[in-house]
Amino acid sequence: MYKNNYGQNGQIRFKTENEYYQALGYLAKSDNTSSIHWENNEEQGAWGSEGRIHFLINNPPIPGYFKLTAGRPGVEYRTNCNEFVENIVMNHNFVMGSSQNIANIRSTVPSSFIGDFNYGLTL
Repeated sequence: MYKNNYGQNGQIRFKTENEYYQALGYLAKSDNTSSIHWENNEEQGAWGSEGRIHFLINNPPIPGYFKLTAGRPGVEYRTNCNEFVENIVMNHNFVMGSSQNIANIRSTVPSSFIGDFNYGLTL
């Protein structure tokens, strides 16, 4: 479900609902530019689990603001935001990993924003 800001520190922000659905399109395209993860860090002694988006290319053209932090080998950047990852999994049929079902995700997009979603698929 759309909100302007996600995360306790505003790690992900959108100026408009159009931008939100464009970002969903970008994340749905399954072209090895991004992937969705839920990392159970508490199993490694950290304080808790984290929802993360891995960006696998330099300067990803994703609409909106995503706070990009350092990646690791094979991951250029990542954005940590439990709230956003939970949102796209629970409300928009995203799954963990880099392969998404565009039709399943598109089915959650209101008809007035299908054009924005489709635009995100082209970025």
